[in-house]
Amino acid sequence: MATETQESVGVPNPASHETPPALLQFDPGIGIWTLVAFVLLLLLLKQFAWKPILDAVDERDRKIKDSLSAADRLSEDFQKQSEEQKRILAASHEQAAKIVGEARKSAEQLKDQIVESAEHEKTRILRTATDEINSLTLQAKGEIKDFSADLAIKMAEKIIHDQLDPVKAKKLTDTMIKDFKL
Repeated sequence: MATETQESVGVPNPASHETPPALLQFDPGIGIWTLVAFVLLLLLLKQFAWKPILDAVDERDRKIKDSLSAADRLSEDFQKQSEEQKRILAASHEQAAKIVGEARKSAEQLKDQIVESAEHEKTRILRTATDEINSLTLQAKGEIKDFSADLAIKMAEKIIHDQLDPVKAKKLTDTMIKDFKL
């Protein structure tokens, strides 16, 4: 009964000596034709498929290598440009600091020149004003002397006319001149 169940599900009974199924049996005719068809298929594939497939794979491999080398070159170029930018930035900072230092130095020099020029101008103006004051003082003294002399002469005339005494007139004139001397 166990054999019937096994045979009904497709499991051969080891106790029975039946022949194996047709797929598991070797037939030399089919084997030779299968081998010939396989060899012909390999030859056709080699002639028409393998060469284009291998060429496509080689081309893809070459493109990948070219892309990798281009990426390496770009990376190196980027690194060089980055270093160049850093160098240029450092140089520009250095140059800017130098320009600022020179500008400060120039500003200090300009300030010193302006202060010196102002001092010279102040000295010149003071000297001119002093010279003018001295000139006006001398002129005023001269005018006062002239006025005093005219006044003395007029007074002398009046005294002479009024008193006709020459000694008294002379004495009065000398006193007046002494009083008006500067």
